[in-house]
Amino acid sequence: MKERLLVLAKAAPEASKKYEELICVAGITDKGEWRRIYPIPREVFLKTSKSRFNKKWWIEYELASNKPSDYRPESRKIKFETIKPLREASYNEISELLSQRIQTIEEIEEKGVKTQSLGVVQPREIIDFLPSDNPHYNKLVTMGKQLDLFGNPAMKLSPPKFKYGYKFKDDANGRVHENLCEDWEAVMLYLNCEKMRLEGKYPDEKTVHEKVRQKMLKDIFSRGKTYFIVGSHYRFPTFMIVGVIYPRKTDLS
Repeated sequence: MKERLLVLAKAAPEASKKYEELICVAGITDKGEWRRIYPIPREVFLKTSKSRFNKKWWIEYELASNKPSDYRPESRKIKFETIKPLREASYNEISELLSQRIQTIEEIEEKGVKTQSLGVVQPREIIDFLPSDNPHYNKLVTMGKQLDLFGNPAMKLSPPKFKYGYKFKDDANGRVHENLCEDWEAVMLYLNCEKMRLEGKYPDEKTVHEKVRQKMLKDIFSRGKTYFIVGSHYRFPTFMIVGVIYPRKTDLS
Protein backbone atom coordinates (compact mmCIF):
# COMPACT_ATOMS: atom_id res chain seq x y z
CA MET A 1 0.00 0.00 0.00
CA LYS A 2 1.38 3.39 -1.00
CA GLU A 3 1.05 6.54 1.07
CA ARG A 4 1.89 10.21 0.56
CA LEU A 5 3.33 12.33 3.34
CA LEU A 6 4.12 16.00 3.85
CA VAL A 7 7.36 15.85 5.83
CA LEU A 8 7.25 18.27 8.76
CA ALA A 9 9.90 16.76 11.01
CA LYS A 10 13.31 15.30 10.32
CA ALA A 11 14.90 14.62 13.67
CA ALA A 12 18.60 14.17 14.36
CA PRO A 13 19.99 10.70 13.61
CA GLU A 14 19.76 8.20 16.45
CA ALA A 15 22.15 5.30 16.88
CA SER A 16 20.72 1.82 16.35
CA LYS A 17 22.52 -1.51 16.66
CA LYS A 18 20.52 -2.96 13.80
CA TYR A 19 20.32 -0.06 11.37
CA GLU A 20 23.31 2.04 12.52
CA GLU A 21 22.01 5.61 12.26
CA LEU A 22 18.27 6.10 11.85
CA ILE A 23 16.34 9.28 11.17
CA CYS A 24 12.89 9.90 12.62
CA VAL A 25 10.60 11.41 9.97
CA ALA A 26 7.09 12.61 10.71
CA GLY A 27 4.36 14.66 9.08
CA ILE A 28 0.79 14.69 7.79
CA THR A 29 -0.50 12.37 5.08
CA ASP A 30 -2.60 13.51 2.14
CA LYS A 31 -5.55 12.03 4.07
CA GLY A 32 -4.88 14.41 6.95
CA GLU A 33 -3.42 11.85 9.38
CA TRP A 34 -0.34 12.35 11.53
CA ARG A 35 2.34 9.82 10.65
CA ARG A 36 5.75 8.74 11.94
CA ILE A 37 7.70 6.54 9.52
CA TYR A 38 10.77 4.36 9.97
CA PRO A 39 13.29 2.81 9.60
CA ILE A 40 15.00 5.42 7.45
CA PRO A 41 18.79 5.00 7.42
CA ARG A 42 21.09 7.98 7.06
CA GLU A 43 22.10 6.82 3.57
CA VAL A 44 18.72 8.01 2.23
CA PHE A 45 19.85 11.60 2.84
CA LEU A 46 23.18 11.41 1.03
CA LYS A 47 23.45 13.71 -2.00
CA THR A 48 23.87 10.67 -4.25
CA SER A 49 20.59 9.08 -3.09
CA LYS A 50 17.64 9.17 -5.50
CA SER A 51 15.34 8.99 -2.46
CA ARG A 52 16.81 12.10 -0.81
CA PHE A 53 14.28 14.62 0.47
CA ASN A 54 14.09 17.50 2.91
CA LYS A 55 11.65 18.84 5.44
CA LYS A 56 8.63 20.53 3.79
CA TRP A 57 8.61 18.00 0.93
CA TRP A 58 5.79 15.71 -0.16
CA ILE A 59 7.05 12.15 -0.55
CA GLU A 60 5.53 8.81 -1.52
CA TYR A 61 6.48 5.39 -0.17
CA GLU A 62 5.18 1.88 0.31
CA LEU A 63 4.04 0.77 3.74
CA ALA A 64 5.36 -2.51 5.14
CA SER A 65 2.08 -2.68 7.06
CA ASN A 66 -0.87 -0.37 7.56
CA LYS A 67 -0.99 -1.27 11.25
CA PRO A 68 0.85 0.74 13.95
CA SER A 69 4.37 -0.59 14.36
CA ASP A 70 4.54 0.28 18.07
CA TYR A 71 2.22 1.49 20.84
CA ARG A 72 2.04 4.96 19.25
CA PRO A 73 -0.91 5.01 16.81
CA GLU A 74 0.85 7.17 14.19
CA SER A 75 3.91 4.92 13.76
CA ARG A 76 4.33 2.87 10.59
CA LYS A 77 7.14 0.77 9.19
CA ILE A 78 7.86 1.48 5.55
CA LYS A 79 9.98 0.03 2.78
CA PHE A 80 12.54 2.86 2.73
CA GLU A 81 13.90 1.80 -0.66
CA THR A 82 10.51 2.78 -2.17
CA ILE A 83 10.69 6.44 -1.05
CA LYS A 84 9.97 8.81 -3.93
CA PRO A 85 10.35 12.60 -3.49
CA LEU A 86 7.44 14.44 -5.14
CA ARG A 87 7.58 18.20 -4.63
CA GLU A 88 8.38 20.92 -2.12
CA ALA A 89 5.38 22.47 -0.36
CA SER A 90 5.09 26.22 0.06
CA TYR A 91 5.15 27.74 3.54
CA ASN A 92 1.59 29.03 3.02
CA GLU A 93 0.39 25.52 2.17
CA ILE A 94 2.05 24.12 5.28
CA SER A 95 0.84 26.95 7.52
CA GLU A 96 -2.74 26.41 6.38
CA LEU A 97 -2.57 22.72 7.30
CA LEU A 98 -0.92 23.33 10.67
CA SER A 99 -3.08 26.26 11.78
CA GLN A 100 -6.10 23.92 11.74
CA ARG A 101 -4.38 21.45 14.10
CA ILE A 102 -2.78 23.65 16.77
CA GLN A 103 -2.95 22.34 20.33
CA THR A 104 -1.12 23.08 23.55
CA ILE A 105 1.39 20.70 25.10
CA GLU A 106 -1.10 20.11 27.94
CA GLU A 107 -3.86 19.11 25.52
CA ILE A 108 -1.61 16.58 23.79
CA GLU A 109 -0.27 15.19 27.07
CA GLU A 110 -3.77 14.76 28.48
CA LYS A 111 -4.69 12.41 25.63
CA GLY A 112 -1.77 10.08 26.40
CA VAL A 113 0.85 8.83 23.95
CA LYS A 114 -1.19 5.70 23.14
CA THR A 115 -3.88 8.00 21.75
CA GLN A 116 -1.78 10.83 20.29
CA SER A 117 2.00 10.97 20.13
CA LEU A 118 2.44 13.64 17.44
CA GLY A 119 1.07 17.15 17.21
CA VAL A 120 1.76 20.80 16.52
CA VAL A 121 1.99 23.69 18.95
CA GLN A 122 2.49 27.36 18.19
CA PRO A 123 4.78 29.13 20.66
CA ARG A 124 3.23 32.35 21.92
CA GLU A 125 6.25 33.46 23.92
CA ILE A 126 9.80 32.28 23.32
CA ILE A 127 11.88 32.64 26.46
CA ASP A 128 15.17 30.99 25.57
CA PHE A 129 17.08 28.33 23.61
CA LEU A 130 19.56 26.71 25.95
CA PRO A 131 22.31 24.06 25.72
CA SER A 132 22.64 21.12 28.07
CA ASP A 133 25.15 18.29 28.30
CA ASN A 134 24.38 15.31 26.10
CA PRO A 135 24.23 12.41 28.61
CA HIS A 136 25.00 9.87 25.85
CA TYR A 137 27.98 11.75 24.38
CA ASN A 138 30.79 9.57 25.79
CA LYS A 139 28.98 6.36 24.87
CA LEU A 140 28.40 7.59 21.30
CA VAL A 141 32.03 8.66 20.95
CA THR A 142 33.07 5.13 21.95
CA MET A 143 30.62 3.65 19.43
CA GLY A 144 32.04 5.96 16.77
CA LYS A 145 35.49 4.43 17.24
CA GLN A 146 34.15 0.97 16.48
CA LEU A 147 34.46 -0.40 12.95
CA ASP A 148 31.93 -2.25 10.83
CA LEU A 149 32.62 -5.47 8.91
CA PHE A 150 34.32 -3.47 6.14
CA GLY A 151 36.69 -1.62 8.45
CA ASN A 152 34.78 1.66 8.29
CA PRO A 153 33.56 3.68 11.30
CA ALA A 154 30.29 2.22 12.58
CA MET A 155 28.84 5.73 12.96
CA LYS A 156 29.22 8.31 10.21
CA LEU A 157 28.14 11.43 12.10
CA SER A 158 29.86 13.07 15.04
CA PRO A 159 27.65 13.00 18.14
CA PRO A 160 26.78 16.42 19.57
CA LYS A 161 28.44 17.19 22.89
CA PHE A 162 25.50 19.44 23.74
CA LYS A 163 21.79 19.23 23.14
CA TYR A 164 19.51 22.25 22.98
CA GLY A 165 16.01 22.90 24.18
CA TYR A 166 13.40 25.63 23.90
CA LYS A 167 11.93 27.37 26.90
CA PHE A 168 8.57 28.74 25.82
CA LYS A 169 4.86 29.26 26.39
CA ASP A 170 2.21 28.01 23.98
CA ASP A 171 -0.60 29.61 25.98
CA ALA A 172 -0.48 33.09 27.50
CA ASN A 173 -2.00 31.72 30.71
CA GLY A 174 -0.27 28.34 30.63
CA ARG A 175 2.91 27.00 32.17
CA VAL A 176 6.43 27.50 30.87
CA HIS A 177 7.59 24.48 28.85
CA GLU A 178 11.16 23.25 28.50
CA ASN A 179 11.33 20.78 25.63
CA LEU A 180 14.39 19.25 24.02
CA CYS A 181 14.79 20.21 20.35
CA GLU A 182 15.85 17.27 18.19
CA ASP A 183 15.30 18.98 14.84
CA TRP A 184 18.15 17.86 12.57
CA GLU A 185 18.68 21.43 11.37
CA ALA A 186 19.42 22.61 14.92
CA VAL A 187 21.78 19.71 15.62
CA MET A 188 23.69 20.19 12.36
CA LEU A 189 23.92 23.93 13.05
CA TYR A 190 25.62 23.18 16.35
CA LEU A 191 27.98 20.60 14.78
CA ASN A 192 28.98 23.05 12.03
CA CYS A 193 29.61 25.83 14.55
CA GLU A 194 31.61 23.45 16.73
CA LYS A 195 33.68 22.47 13.68
CA MET A 196 34.48 26.14 13.14
CA ARG A 197 35.61 26.41 16.76
CA LEU A 198 37.92 23.43 16.33
CA GLU A 199 39.32 25.08 13.20
CA GLY A 200 40.08 28.23 15.19
CA LYS A 201 37.37 30.37 13.57
CA TYR A 202 35.40 30.68 16.82
CA PRO A 203 37.32 31.34 20.07
CA ASP A 204 35.35 29.19 22.52
CA GLU A 205 32.22 27.15 23.23
CA LYS A 206 30.41 30.25 24.47
CA THR A 207 30.65 31.71 20.98
CA VAL A 208 29.33 28.45 19.50
CA HIS A 209 26.28 28.60 21.77
CA GLU A 210 25.73 32.27 20.89
CA LYS A 211 25.79 31.51 17.14
CA VAL A 212 23.31 28.64 17.53
CA ARG A 213 21.08 30.72 19.77
CA GLN A 214 21.11 33.64 17.33
CA LYS A 215 19.78 31.44 14.52
CA MET A 216 17.34 29.21 16.38
CA LEU A 217 16.01 31.83 18.79
CA LYS A 218 16.27 35.29 17.26
CA ASP A 219 16.47 34.90 13.47
CA ILE A 220 13.76 32.29 13.07
CA PHE A 221 11.17 34.01 15.25
CA SER A 222 11.69 37.41 13.67
CA ARG A 223 10.03 36.24 10.44
CA GLY A 224 6.50 35.54 11.61
CA LYS A 225 4.60 32.37 12.48
CA THR A 226 6.70 29.50 13.73
CA TYR A 227 5.38 26.04 14.58
CA PHE A 228 6.83 23.27 16.73
CA ILE A 229 6.14 19.69 15.65
CA VAL A 230 6.23 17.66 18.85
CA GLY A 231 6.50 13.92 19.25
CA SER A 232 6.94 11.43 22.07
CA HIS A 233 10.05 9.31 22.42
CA TYR A 234 9.64 5.56 21.97
CA ARG A 235 11.26 4.65 25.29
CA PHE A 236 10.00 7.59 27.34
CA PRO A 237 6.50 9.16 27.32
CA THR A 238 7.98 12.66 27.09
CA PHE A 239 7.49 15.07 24.21
CA MET A 240 10.35 16.55 22.22
CA ILE A 241 10.38 19.15 19.48
CA VAL A 242 11.19 17.04 16.42
CA GLY A 243 10.57 19.73 13.82
CA VAL A 244 10.70 23.53 13.69
CA ILE A 245 8.66 25.02 10.84
CA TYR A 246 9.25 28.68 9.98
CA PRO A 247 9.16 30.92 6.91
CA ARG A 248 12.34 31.50 4.95
CA LYS A 249 13.21 34.99 3.75
CA THR A 250 11.99 34.04 0.25
CA ASP A 251 8.59 33.08 1.71
CA LEU A 252 8.08 36.63 2.89
CA SER A 253 8.71 38.35 -0.45
